[in-house]
Amino acid sequence: MRDILGREGIILAGIVAAEPLLEARQAALRARGEGRLAGLNWMTEDWIERATDPVQFLAGARSVVMVGLPCHSNEPAAPSGDGPARGRIARYARGRDYHRVFESKLRRAARAIRDELRAGARATVDYGPLLERPLAALAGVGWQGKSTMLLVPGAGPWVMLGAIATTLELEPGEALRKSCGSCERCIAACPTGAISAGGGEVDARLCISYHTIENRGVIPLGLRGRMGDHVFGCDECLESCPVGAGTWECYREFEPATIEYARPVLRELLALDEEQFAGRYRGRAIMRAKRDGLVRNACIALGNVGDEGDFNALTGALDDASPLVRGHAAWAIGRLGRRTGARGWERALVARAILEKDAWVSEEIKLALAEASVGGPYGRIDHAGATAD
Repeated sequence: MRDILGREGIILAGIVAAEPLLEARQAALRARGEGRLAGLNWMTEDWIERATDPVQFLAGARSVVMVGLPCHSNEPAAPSGDGPARGRIARYARGRDYHRVFESKLRRAARAIRDELRAGARATVDYGPLLERPLAALAGVGWQGKSTMLLVPGAGPWVMLGAIATTLELEPGEALRKSCGSCERCIAACPTGAISAGGGEVDARLCISYHTIENRGVIPLGLRGRMGDHVFGCDECLESCPVGAGTWECYREFEPATIEYARPVLRELLALDEEQFAGRYRGRAIMRAKRDGLVRNACIALGNVGDEGDFNALTGALDDASPLVRGHAAWAIGRLGRRTGARGWERALVARAILEKDAWVSEEIKLALAEASVGGPYGRIDHAGATAD
C-alpha cells in the first residue's frame, strides 16, 4: 500500500477498520436536528447514515486508507506601497482545485489496488458520502481539535484529506492520545463565535466559510460587519492554532501563482462578469461560490476594509444584473460611508432606489440610508438572525 501511495507523492496516510462511526453519526444527526448545518440540505439523515458506514460506500469494505496533502502556503509578496483594498482567500483554495488534484491521485491509487492487489477499492475527496475527519482521527493521522479540524502532528490543521475504501483487510492504526488540553485559541479567534463554548462543535449559521462558499443567498446583517476581508473561506481558527504553526509546507499545486489568487483587489472582483469569472477561476475551488456569490462577498469586504476610492466600484455594482449583488452593494456603500465619513454616497443609493424593482434590494437601500447615519443592527449577532435567507 505504501508503494502505491508513494507513486502519487502521498506520504501522510493512516488505516482504519471499515466499521460504522456511531459517535460521529449521532453528533452529525444532533447538529442537523439543532439546525447547525444551516443550508447544507444535502446532509439528510440518510446521507449521514451512509457517510458514517464505509460498507455502504463500498460493499464488502474491510479497511479505509485515509491520506492527506499539506496546504499551508506562504503569503505571496504584495506590491510595495499603499494600494487598493484586497480580499482574502483561504489558503487551501489559492491554487488548483484540491478536488481535481486529489481525485486524480486517489483514482489512480484505487485502480492500482484493484489491478495489482486484486481487491475492491473506491476513492473520494470531500464530495463523497464519508465523514473523513472522524475516520482520519481513528486511523491515527491526527486528532480532532476544538475547532473540529483534524490536527496533524507537525502540520496542524493545514492538511486536505482524502479516502480510499478497500476490501483488503489492512492493519489499522491507533488513535493518537492527544488533545487540545486547555487551549482555546481557535474559539477566541473566530470572528463570529461559530465555535461552541468549550469547542468541538461549529454552527454553520455563524461560519464565514459556510456563508462565503455554500450560502447562495443573503448574508445575514449581523454577520456582514464581522466578515472582515474574507471573500472565500476563512482561516481564522486555523491561523490561531499552535499545532504546526511554524511549519510552512504546501503541495505545489495548492500554491498561488500570483498575489491575485491569494489577495485579490476587491474593486476588480466587482467588475467580473460570468465569462471573466470563469476565465479567471476555472479549475479552482473558488468556482464553487459562483460569480454572484464571490461579487457579493467582495461587496461586503469593501464595506469592511475599503476606502473612499472604492465608492465608484460599489456604486457601479448597484446596477449589477444580480439582485444579490445590488443589495449587498447597497449595504457596503452605507457602511463605507459611515466608516469613512465621506460625503455624497447617499445620492447613489437614492438614485438606485428610484429604479429598483426588487423588494429585498429596496429594503437594503432603505436600511443603508437609515443605518449608516445613525448606527443600527449591523453589529448584532445571534443564531436566529444568522440563518441564511
